[in-house]
Formats: sequence, C-alpha cells, structure tokens
Amino acid sequence: MTAPVELRCPQCGAPLAMEDVNVAADVILCRSCNCTGKFSDLVREKNDEEILETLPCRMKVMKTPRGLEVTYRKSKAIGFFFLFFALFWNGFLCVFLFSSSGKERAGSLIEQLFFIPFILVGIGVLAGAVYALFGRMTLTLNPGRGELFRGVGDMGRRQKFLLAKDARITIEDSSMRQNDRVLHKIVVEQPGGKPFQFGTGIAEDEAQQYVAALLRQMRD
Repeated sequence: MTAPVELRCPQCGAPLAMEDVNVAADVILCRSCNCTGKFSDLVREKNDEEILETLPCRMKVMKTPRGLEVTYRKSKAIGFFFLFFALFWNGFLCVFLFSSSGKERAGSLIEQLFFIPFILVGIGVLAGAVYALFGRMTLTLNPGRGELFRGVGDMGRRQKFLLAKDARITIEDSSMRQNDRVLHKIVVEQPGGKPFQFGTGIAEDEAQQYVAALLRQMRD
C-alpha cells in the first residue's frame, strides 16, 4: 500500500490536514499560519521540484554576480542545415544576377525590385544560421525579476520582466507552427500589464518545463 503524499503549507511549511484540502474548489487552508492558497499551485510546486532535479540538454545554469544565469543553445545540426541552405540559395542568386548583368534589361527598376524579396530571404536564412550556430538565449534571474537576452556574443536584444509572488507562469500554445506542429511559449504574468511571452525557440518540451519551473521558484 502506497503511503499518502504529505502536503505542506507553501508559506510556513506546516503539514496540511486532508480535511483542509478541497480539491474540487482548488483551495487549501493552513491552520498554523491561517493562510489560504490554491491546491493546483501546491501540486505544481511539487512537480517543479522533480523537474528541476534534471538539467535538460543544451542548457547551462550557473551563479554569477549578476544573478542566476540560465543559457540555452540551439542544436548545431539546425545551424548547419540553415548554413548549407543559405550558401546554396545565395550562391545560386549571385550566379543568376551575374549572368543577367550583361543583358540589356538587367538595369531596369522593375527587375531590381523583383530580386529584393529573394535577397532578403538569403540574408534572413544566413542570419538564422549564424544565430543557430553561435547564438544563445540567456535568462538572468534574481528574486522577483529577470532579464532575457537573445543574440550572438554581446550583440542582441535584452528584455526585463517581473516575477511577482502570485504571478501565473504557464506554458501555452503560440500562433507559430513548425512542420505542422504548434510551438509552445512560456507566459509570465506581469502586474497590471501585458504578459511577458518567450520560449518558442526552445525546441525541447523538457527544457521549456525546466525554465518555467525555475521562474516559478524565483517569484518574490
């Protein structure tokens, strides 16, 4: 016979009596500190402890003077695929443009405008290859706040967000798709404002769950 799971108050750590846990109403009551909370949040916190025991692949966690840094890097295989495609696309485009340069109509404005989308695609794919090979996503976390960096080296975009004590941090479906698969995002509720959303570039579900669990641990 399996022993019942002991539930403890998230505020004071005192054991919770089963009669003070209402699963249907999603409410818990701690008679030691007289506080109430959600049963679903308590269960999620216990699951978070199990998730944080194993560090997912392509992730690194380290303590720095700026805070706890969590770094995620994409698979190199994806980067090499984009690089090969970029070289093929841009090489073919260069040959085509060079072969057309001697034609009488090559200098027309219409033809120049026609090639702009193809050139932009080549630049975009090459940039994606560089990011996949050398880029990183780094979260710098401190109690109650965080900063997200996405870029290569020190060049990139930084976004700050809050980790309020009661903020909901969930993994939800995004509007983006990849190979007929809906990409998920991490949603961090912000006090009185638009939720902070990121994480569609994290390919592995376990890595997203790890980041979300760590964010919930850093709420203050």
